[in-house]
Amino acid sequence: MPYRPISRRGFLFATGGLAAAAALAGCGEDTPANASGSGAWEFTDDRGTKVKRDERPEKVVAYVSSAAALWDFGVHPVGVFGPQKTADGEKELQAGNIDLSKVTSLGNAWDDFDVEKFIGLGPDLLVTGLTGTKPTDLWAITPETGTKVEKTAPILALSEYKVSLPKVISRYEELARALGADVESSTVKSAKEEFQAASDELRDVAKAKAGLKVLVLYADKDGIYIAKPEFFADLSYYRELGLDIVAGGGSEDYWEQLSWEQIGKYPADLILTDTRTFALSRQQMAEYPTWTALPAVSAGQVGDWSAEPRFNYTLAAPVIRDLTKAVKGARTDIAA
Repeated sequence: MPYRPISRRGFLFATGGLAAAAALAGCGEDTPANASGSGAWEFTDDRGTKVKRDERPEKVVAYVSSAAALWDFGVHPVGVFGPQKTADGEKELQAGNIDLSKVTSLGNAWDDFDVEKFIGLGPDLLVTGLTGTKPTDLWAITPETGTKVEKTAPILALSEYKVSLPKVISRYEELARALGADVESSTVKSAKEEFQAASDELRDVAKAKAGLKVLVLYADKDGIYIAKPEFFADLSYYRELGLDIVAGGGSEDYWEQLSWEQIGKYPADLILTDTRTFALSRQQMAEYPTWTALPAVSAGQVGDWSAEPRFNYTLAAPVIRDLTKAVKGARTDIAA
């Protein structure tokens, strides 16, 4: 599977299906669900699909970022799929606080899902992310795999497509509550307060740094990919908080691809580079003269960003704090 993010949908393993944009807009505000564990259970996902079970699901299998989101709300999936460990055995960032020793891995790559192992777990529910407007735009679940999966358990998808971070987090919070988690616990409340405090600080710093232009990108040997903030839940939220994030152009979702020679197309005071393991590191990027010649790079105004989602308060707050620190220390006159 190519890692080049011409479109984030390029990572998906499902295409086709009927458009579900209208369903995405209004799902979940009054989701009926049985949180007591007895009797019928129902939850409307972000495709508009009513997922039903005779009883509240106890054995959940989830895509790794979905599993990480649920984990800190108190729902611990029995199985996970998607990147959990790097090539050298380190934990992947998107695995969050999951205790990987206590879950069954159904595959550690984008296109790796062990259906037989899934069936063997006897799961009640599969949870994954919805990354487009079609009901089959699911992380790592192809239509073929989905057909096999749904013979054992229903698929529940929560949207990551053109939706702001707090909304995504709130949907995982709703799901965790429906699955029986105590989302009113002191731990969750404290994490939520920390998330709000971090957000408020970023808002204040962004206001104080009015005029600061921030560019977010991914780089590989073939070129540079400029993020389109409206497609990323975190970047969309940072914009709402007042941060001026430069948007890539073109018709593709998520990214605009540029050659290394075009890297200066968008002037910026602060550049955030993707830190995922398959992206070029800044040390590797320094081998390209067009990169080192950028004013922000010359001024040392470069920071970290990862396209991997952190869809709960516990995971998101530290990321916002780090971004706030980078913004606070940045000059606003670099791109002028």
